Amino acid sequence: MNFKQSGSKGIPKPFEVWNARLYFDDMSGAKNRPVIVLEKRDDEFTVLMVTTSTRSPGNLVKFRDPYEVMLDMSSSIRADRLFRIPAAEFNYRLGTLSDEDVSLVSGIFAGLRETKAYKRKAYRGKGGHFCPCFRSPASEAS
Repeated sequence: MNFKQSGSKGIPKPFEVWNARLYFDDMSGAKNRPVIVLEKRDDEFTVLMVTTSTRSPGNLVKFRDPYEVMLDMSSSIRADRLFRIPAAEFNYRLGTLSDEDVSLVSGIFAGLRETKAYKRKAYRGKGGHFCPCFRSPASEAS
């Protein structure tokens, strides 16, 4: 485990897990939660949300080694949405994904990168708001 690196501030890097502020869909508020950093794109970072919710089981992927990034077994990756956030929204680093989870997340991200929404950066909110506006290929069809 990466306990000694936990809590460090700095520049987020791909496949690190950070605590960050994410806005609700309706922009009525925000919540601090774990996110997986995928890339730096322009002046912002593309991330996947981590959740303990079980409301959308078809969109959730379980970590293979959640303890590596100080999460518990109930934590899942929200695999149907990308978020785009500025560096200022990151609070602190939790750790780096295990090799198995890097492979898992790479596969999820590869699929999401092929969508038109990703290529158009359609998951960024308007007017400087950073909201989860991106949907997976399945939800784009509807």
